[in-house]
Amino acid sequence: MKSKFTTILVSVLAVAMMLSACNTATPAETTPSETETSTTASEETEASATEKEDPLLIKEDFKSEDQKWRVNGDCKIEVKDNRAFITERKTNNSGIELPIDAFRGNKVHAEAAVKSGNDSITLSLRYNIFGNTSYVNIAFLKPDEDIILGVGGDITIPENATDIVIYVEANDVKDIIVSSMSAKVVGEYNDLTNTPVAELKDPSSYESLAEVYKDYFKMGVAVPATVMTNTNDQFRKLVTTEFNSVTCENELKPENVLDTATTLADPAKYNECPAIHFDAAQPTLDFCKENGLQMRGHTLIWHSQTPSWFFYKDYNVNGELADRELMLKRMENYIDSVMNWCEENYPGVIYAWDVVNEAAGDNGGMRDSYWTKVVGEDFVEQAFKFARKHAPKGVELFYNDYNEYQPAKQQVIIDMLKPIAKAGNIDGMGMQSHISAGLMGETYVNAMNKYAEELNVKIHVTELDVSAPNSQNAMYDQGTYMKSLFEAIIAAKKAGTPIECVTFWGLTDEMSWKSSDKPLLFYGDISPKPAFEGVLCAAKGGEVTKPDDYVEVKKDFTPIKEDYEDQKITGKPRASSTQKIVGGAFDGDYCLENSGGTAEWDGYSIDISRFIGQKIKFSFAIKTEAPMVCLTGDIDGTWPHLIEVDTSSGEWIEASGEWTVPSGMTTLAVYFETTDMSSFLLDNVVIEIAE
Repeated sequence: MKSKFTTILVSVLAVAMMLSACNTATPAETTPSETETSTTASEETEASATEKEDPLLIKEDFKSEDQKWRVNGDCKIEVKDNRAFITERKTNNSGIELPIDAFRGNKVHAEAAVKSGNDSITLSLRYNIFGNTSYVNIAFLKPDEDIILGVGGDITIPENATDIVIYVEANDVKDIIVSSMSAKVVGEYNDLTNTPVAELKDPSSYESLAEVYKDYFKMGVAVPATVMTNTNDQFRKLVTTEFNSVTCENELKPENVLDTATTLADPAKYNECPAIHFDAAQPTLDFCKENGLQMRGHTLIWHSQTPSWFFYKDYNVNGELADRELMLKRMENYIDSVMNWCEENYPGVIYAWDVVNEAAGDNGGMRDSYWTKVVGEDFVEQAFKFARKHAPKGVELFYNDYNEYQPAKQQVIIDMLKPIAKAGNIDGMGMQSHISAGLMGETYVNAMNKYAEELNVKIHVTELDVSAPNSQNAMYDQGTYMKSLFEAIIAAKKAGTPIECVTFWGLTDEMSWKSSDKPLLFYGDISPKPAFEGVLCAAKGGEVTKPDDYVEVKKDFTPIKEDYEDQKITGKPRASSTQKIVGGAFDGDYCLENSGGTAEWDGYSIDISRFIGQKIKFSFAIKTEAPMVCLTGDIDGTWPHLIEVDTSSGEWIEASGEWTVPSGMTTLAVYFETTDMSSFLLDNVVIEIAE
């Protein structure tokens, strides 16, 4: 999904850095926060001779006549003073792109240096995969209008990708200035230049998920429009073989439905009712109609992927915001027009709409957006009132959100939806479910039941993907997790939980917005994964087949010890943090410094999978300007604090404790985080079996 944001590894390009924080309800799946850096243009754009000759680096600094960059979308780009000035941007994703085809099948570190008056800048990856276009967000930045700031992160490019570019986009259509863009291979270079892409499998003979689950709930999938026009019909066969519900990944979102050119050409005519068109969505709607498939409409009202001009008087982004009364008229007319155009032209195809998407904030309350600024915090209630008024007969109305199973955010969502449910204007809760194999089935089902019981609504799982575990048998372990997850969902359905549909967010791993996490049921060549078998086994019985290369994991309770005197780091960043070895240690010469980050829950992560089901003891020394540091278990939905350490003195603090590691998981990590965005120093970490 183009707009959702994958976990990113942000490289800090600035002197002043942000850091992670601990939170009693730490989300593992997030809409990205913005990270701010302070690299100047001269620092960012100056390349050494070594860099210029490096075959593993592709860089555009706008100093050479050898132009590598290209225009992306509808905008104007002028290069002067060693910078690209991007103006007249008609869409949020219009801007500049840098081709990096030579890095197919490699992990790269991508960077850009920018300044802009937009609220948010995104560095993204786009590639073609067997004729389908996929988008992955790499990193995010809160830009400055006056200072060049850097944004960057690591991303793995699929082996079968072609037409690969990194590009700069924004949350609005204001001008952008770029002083450099680059991509550099991380680790050993995998040269696939002369290697052909794989051949696609024929899915016609696969067992049908829709058929296997017909007595439980619909089985759905999200697809991009390119699947419908792709010369490779195997993707369409996969849809018709496996699923009976379809969601458009992007084509029914406001930015693809609102007719920008027509509306802006005559703003007075369209003042209360903007022009709309369905050019992007019609191929998928046609496909569903022709093949007897139903569709979930996604989405009517959203803070993202909605053009900013929609919220302004006369649709002029350089003018004033519209007033509440005008915006409510636009909202009602848009909802009415979209829902009823679809019903009139494709009767019975769309059976449910996500009326509002992601309105709840990650840290409590409503998400700040144009909708809250112009209409107010009751915009969700107003949207559902209009949707109920204009919905075609039999079309159900849903609210949709992520981190929906996390207790604190779930309560925010429930409190927001209660008056809507009381008014009879909502039919269901859409649980996006971008999760990892660390989420316990019981936690997930309990969240379903809480929505159903407190709001009296149906449940749709709307965007399911499950990040593969970091284990020796990752694909097999993902398969066994999928089996246990769907066993829990089936049991809940049998026990009365009103689950009506489960939709997977994408067809194949390489088409996923989280492609590096391999979160779906099929490999890039459409061959089935153990995850697919796991979903089948949950309904039919049986066990997931162990692959020929399965590694028998032996018990290994070897203590984990890190004192950094060898200047090595065995853990890894959690989300967007970065680590390096520095002086000023608690003991010895060296310690670890954790810095960077885009969210409060970023930090330093250590894999403790070897201790699953065991009682452990731990100790460490920590120093930070933050008032508190937490050592937290990375378990989706609960994120338990093993220990909370008072670090308000700003001095080195020694801490220790014990914890019984939960059983029933294949992988597990713990991570250090702070209560604010301060960096921290870590030393003398020991994790071992408690005697």
